[in-house]
Amino acid sequence: MIHETWMRAVALVRTSRLAQILASTVFLALIVLSLVIWKAQTIQVQIDGKNVRVITLSQTIGEALAHTSLGIYPEDDVQPDRNTLISSGLKVEVQRSVPIKLSVDGRLILARSAQSSVGKALTDLSERYGLQLKDVDEVNLPQDTPTKAGMAIDVRRAALLHVQSDGKAWDTYLAPRTVTEALAKLNISLGEKDKLTLAPDHRLAWGDTLQVVRVTEKEEKLQTDLPYQVVAQAADFPVGLPDKVISRGSNGLQEQTVKLTLEDGKEVSREILSQRITRPPVNQVVSRGAQTSVSRGGQVIQFQRAYQMRASAYSESGATTATGAAVSRGIVAVDPRVIPLGTRLYVDGYGEAVALDTGGAIKGNRIDLYMDTPEAASNWGVRTVIVYVR
Repeated sequence: MIHETWMRAVALVRTSRLAQILASTVFLALIVLSLVIWKAQTIQVQIDGKNVRVITLSQTIGEALAHTSLGIYPEDDVQPDRNTLISSGLKVEVQRSVPIKLSVDGRLILARSAQSSVGKALTDLSERYGLQLKDVDEVNLPQDTPTKAGMAIDVRRAALLHVQSDGKAWDTYLAPRTVTEALAKLNISLGEKDKLTLAPDHRLAWGDTLQVVRVTEKEEKLQTDLPYQVVAQAADFPVGLPDKVISRGSNGLQEQTVKLTLEDGKEVSREILSQRITRPPVNQVVSRGAQTSVSRGGQVIQFQRAYQMRASAYSESGATTATGAAVSRGIVAVDPRVIPLGTRLYVDGYGEAVALDTGGAIKGNRIDLYMDTPEAASNWGVRTVIVYVR
């Protein structure tokens, strides 16, 4: 029976054109199917905690996964990478990405990432979107927070801030905010009188310098001297000569209560709150010359003032003085800073004189008297005399 059926089929193929075409098509399909089965390769995909067997004709892992029903996203992490050529039995691991709502300074980015933590996800997204995020930027979640689908990550870019406070200076990075908010973020508290170099409502910008000036006040008791006064009594000796002390004075003592204001430990102002004299000063009493005339050899010498000076003598015949006058008795050398040149004088023990000369050693209360002869100059020597300025 079977043999007869087979013989009839062969006869039909030989006699029917349609049957011949159908037979050829089936035969060709069998050949193609055999080739496909021969070239197909199997890979093991580990995903969602399962091992999935994938048969593929693709050349790379990426192509193979794209033609599966596994729902692979471009952001999913595939190991080995998607460009790896397929070999039979290859094991592939897929870490699915999760959707993330990323906000950077208010700009919303709907993204996906396969990274396991917030910190790693931000690094991944920064590179892929060219965001140039930095480790110092402020994030609403800790860096090690595990990522999960639909999570919202808020990033505020940080700006460089120079801080000076309590004797220290450092640089930090903070997202733009007011100075008051920055101080709270930095855990810096202000005293009632402390000062800031920036206004509390100033919004920080890159490179700002924020200095906290600590202001303190304290009261101190200070003791200071009260200088005594000199009380002069007119006396019967030439005006200009040194005073003569009748009774010595002594300083008094004053106590002051002062309020000191310090900024960062340095005094910037002081205010006297009260003061009292604990010991009054005692005035010094002196006698002061009041004479303006003296009698010498029956002659009354009128003068403006007198000096007590050390007097020496010199003699140099034919010489001229600093003023160009020829030397002669009555010409004396003085210090012009004490007695101006050209001043008329009277010198005790010498007589009438005119200040017309100077000398290298004649400084201060010194005077040099001209004598007619060297012998007279030698005999004079050096004496203390009273010089009257006429």
